[in-house]
Amino acid sequence: MSKIILLTLLFHSLIFQSQKLENGLQFRKNEKSDQKLSFEEKNRTIYNVLPIEKSEDLVNVRILFPGQIIELAKSKDNKYFGYILNKTTQYNYSRRDRNKLKNTVEFFQKYPLKQKKTKEVIDKLIQTNQINLPTDSLIENWNRNYLHCNQINFQFKILNNLQKQQYNCPLHQNEEKQTVKIIAENIRFVQNQLKLDSIYKNFESNLPSGKNYSNDGYRMMLKLSKKQIEIWQKYKPYREYLKLKKDTVDNYLNTFIQNKNLNPYKINCFETYYLEFAKKGNLKKIFVANYDKPRWENVIGFKDFLQDKREIKKCKKIIKEIFLKADLSWLNLKFNLNRSISFDLDGNPKLSDEAIYEIE
Repeated sequence: MSKIILLTLLFHSLIFQSQKLENGLQFRKNEKSDQKLSFEEKNRTIYNVLPIEKSEDLVNVRILFPGQIIELAKSKDNKYFGYILNKTTQYNYSRRDRNKLKNTVEFFQKYPLKQKKTKEVIDKLIQTNQINLPTDSLIENWNRNYLHCNQINFQFKILNNLQKQQYNCPLHQNEEKQTVKIIAENIRFVQNQLKLDSIYKNFESNLPSGKNYSNDGYRMMLKLSKKQIEIWQKYKPYREYLKLKKDTVDNYLNTFIQNKNLNPYKINCFETYYLEFAKKGNLKKIFVANYDKPRWENVIGFKDFLQDKREIKKCKKIIKEIFLKADLSWLNLKFNLNRSISFDLDGNPKLSDEAIYEIE
């Protein structure tokens, strides 16, 4: 029996291996095997958060935000306890190809909650009967067509009554329906009562500088190092100058897009194309980011590889035709300027300015 217990503890320690930094911050380097883990397995392996089914408390409520896990419980001796687990992924890139991920590191930090706050949130969710509300797929006219919108999950285990709910983009729904209104109000109550935003910002302030982070795999945050901040300040006059010209440039370039009669059926441009305009005002360069370029590992064979190359060449030709007569010389630009252009599924072009003029 003792050998079984020892092996169990050893197995658990091998699964949950993290290293600690200052301020309670922990990190764990991801392994290739982590990619095969389910959502529940990842929480257990990386964050040491066990499935709610295994809870032995009278009440256990778990709320999952993209960057936070809120754990609330009431024990068998009627004591309340809870914590907020802040989490994010640090993305590192290979030196040979800055756009190719080399490895990722999970950073996380537990923030304990006071008994009073824990009780208030649990009581609110019970009073509003959140445990018995339907998941979003069972709610009529729930809009699930939003792209890259946050998903929030509720998990309950109360007196062995287990319920799990999933809500995609819950704060952008029509709240005229009472069920939807209760869900949205409960989420806002949790956010405000536990001060989730300020707690998460404090967590981000403790992260190592000079790295890229994301808590949802889509929105990226670059935490600048001292050297990067110095460079940022150095080019402040450059950014301020281009910001003054921004609206004028965008309005002018968009007229060429609006006046160009494109045949959407002949456009199969699924990449983002980056444009560089010279100081004289002409389109100087068109290029595709490395992550959008055809790669051997992403194609079926040589024929598909060449087809992708031809499509990109064709798209560049279309973009050149759009801005063939573009001339910004009347602006007397001091610097080159950059824009990007992409096409939707209907072949309609959209111009974007991806420059970051200010940071918080």
